[in-house]
Formats: sequence, structure tokens, C-alpha cells
Amino acid sequence: MKVVIYGCGQVGMKIAELLSQQKHDVTVIDRDADTFRKLEASTSCRTVVGDAVDQDALRRAEVEGSDLFLALTGEDNANLFAAQVAKEIFKAKRVIVRVADPVRAQAFAEMGLVTVCGTDLIADAVRKKIGAK
Repeated sequence: MKVVIYGCGQVGMKIAELLSQQKHDVTVIDRDADTFRKLEASTSCRTVVGDAVDQDALRRAEVEGSDLFLALTGEDNANLFAAQVAKEIFKAKRVIVRVADPVRAQAFAEMGLVTVCGTDLIADAVRKKIGAK
């Protein structure tokens, strides 16, 4: 599977490493070249320095026709924009967006984007741990 990940923070890095270990073709985009040093040496990820809200960076990452585009930065608006460009312009087959704000997550979902809201996931996990309904 051809995967492009926007954001090489802790979440993006972990997912890149997992998918690379499973022999997927993974490219990671990040604005800061230093973040790529954190990737395990054993990964075979390609790296692209740039901003995924820039179409040239997405072209260099070969997002066109990719099987999966993951927008995983800590910035909701940047993730939304990059996801929309990957989906609408570059025709990525699947797009998943990381969102911190639950209200935005709902709005993004209404726009047809698949979202993962860390705030909701943590709140649900804590609720389950303490036995609350």
C-alpha cells in the first residue's frame, strides 16, 4: 500500500514506523527536516521536507493516486487543508485527518473526511477506566 503521512511528530513517526515495518511504501512530509532524524534507522520511509498545504510538496511526496493519505500534524486547520487537497486534487484513495477539537472533527466529518479526534479518544478511554457512563 502506498501511504503518505503529513507530520513527523510522535503520532506520524509511530505510524510511519509501523507501516514501514509491515512493508508498505511510506513517505513522510514535514516542514522541519530535523524531525526525520527521529525515525528509526530500520524504516524505509521516504522523506520530503515541505508543507503539505503546498501542492509542490505533495507532488514531491507522490501523493497522486496514493492508497492512503494521513494528515497527522498537531494543527487542525493545516490537516484539514492538506487532506482536502490530497483528496480532491490528487485523488488519494483514502484520507484520514487527525483533529484535536471535537467540534471541528464533527464539521470535518460532515465535509466527507474521515477523522480521528484524540480528545474524544482520550475522554472515552478515561471514562471507561473509571467506569463512568
